[in-house]
Amino acid sequence: MKKHVLFCLVLVLLISSCATIKPSTPKVSSDIITPLPIAVSNINIPIELDLSPYFNIAEKMAPIQYEGTESPCEGLRYYYQFLRSPFKISGNKDEINLFFEGKYKIKGSYCAQCLKENCLLPSPSFSCGFDESLRRINIGYSSKIKILPNYHLYTSTTLLKAEAIDKCKIGFINYDITDKLLKEVRVQLDLIGKNVDAQIRPYDFKPYVLDIWNKLTEIQKVETYGYLSLNPLSLSVGNINMNGLKMNLILGLSCKPVFSLNQIKSRPIELPSLTNTLPQKGFNVYADLLLNYKDLNELLANKLSGKVFEIKRKKIIIKTIHLTGIGNSKILLQLDFAGTKKGVAYLIGTPYLDTIKNTLSIPDLTFELKSKNMLIKTASWLLNERLTEKIKSAAVFDINTIVNQHKISIQQQLNRRINENIEMNGMVDRMSLTKIFTSTDALLLRVLFTGEVGLKIK
Repeated sequence: MKKHVLFCLVLVLLISSCATIKPSTPKVSSDIITPLPIAVSNINIPIELDLSPYFNIAEKMAPIQYEGTESPCEGLRYYYQFLRSPFKISGNKDEINLFFEGKYKIKGSYCAQCLKENCLLPSPSFSCGFDESLRRINIGYSSKIKILPNYHLYTSTTLLKAEAIDKCKIGFINYDITDKLLKEVRVQLDLIGKNVDAQIRPYDFKPYVLDIWNKLTEIQKVETYGYLSLNPLSLSVGNINMNGLKMNLILGLSCKPVFSLNQIKSRPIELPSLTNTLPQKGFNVYADLLLNYKDLNELLANKLSGKVFEIKRKKIIIKTIHLTGIGNSKILLQLDFAGTKKGVAYLIGTPYLDTIKNTLSIPDLTFELKSKNMLIKTASWLLNERLTEKIKSAAVFDINTIVNQHKISIQQQLNRRINENIEMNGMVDRMSLTKIFTSTDALLLRVLFTGEVGLKIK
């Protein structure tokens, strides 16, 4: 009888020592990810507009040659021809400078006394530029340019100078006729300035901006991540700078961008009036990046799967290890093991993001309560800190590679052709990790992107 009882006790001990440790799986709760910051982001968009077609039309509309005559009965009688060279245009900030060289020739006579349209005395004649080189005049205009709230260009062109390089003096009466000629020509020169304004003012910047605006309101698919909605709010313009016939300016976009893992519904937003507020440089945009547990588990498996640890003369062999989110900002680690004991245990911890080193770790990782209670009864030696420290050190992830992959993907979205006339180019200067969120499917890293983006319009 005693032998039978002893045998049963040994059998129970053997069975209990070989039994698989399998605590119940911890319950999963869903975390509510807080919305993206409401702070407005600013995007600074350099734009280049080619105004050459409008100046070319203005030049074609301006006559190349003028001529005039004055034939009083008494006094100075003359006939002149005036020719101009093509426009030469330069720019400085919001001012356009337009120059050309005028050349003229003039001839005439002087009648001292007249009766019934007939000169009673001999009329000495004169000429300048006939049978000799044409006389020269320098002509210069200045034009201020700006963009109105309705996206039309506005210029105000004034004649700055009309200076004769070569003057024409009538020797026999000691009279400089150049000033009189300039007075005659000035009427035509003023018309040139008005004609330039007339050609530039119909320039409507709105169709280009509307095309950009409609593209900005579209939902953008960001490869390997999700969807981006810029939610544009307003547009402003500043820093107009003319470079020859090209106008460079800064279009400032204020927006509230949102990244989402799921499809976002687009909604049309009416183009607002343009303001003259100087936009801030570059852009700063908050976004959430996806960090899949699958990728983390592969990294963790490379470090720990198959590893053998000896604790108090007992062995534990790590078969598989698996991370997942369980809510309440916690990560669950499932440890499948063999060796002196076999089974499953669960560890729980809070992910920690080192924003300086760009590393992810779980510094407070410890055995989950139910697993801990079961191990106390069956394999307390597994609760040794050496094992948890090994797992903690293995569960430190360098996420620079992952962040850089997202940076490349977003940068690709910033460098593309919007349509046949508009090309976008940009660069992400910096990505700053600010916060981490857990969900059951993945980790979300909140990131602040800063950089520059520009548009070139043909």
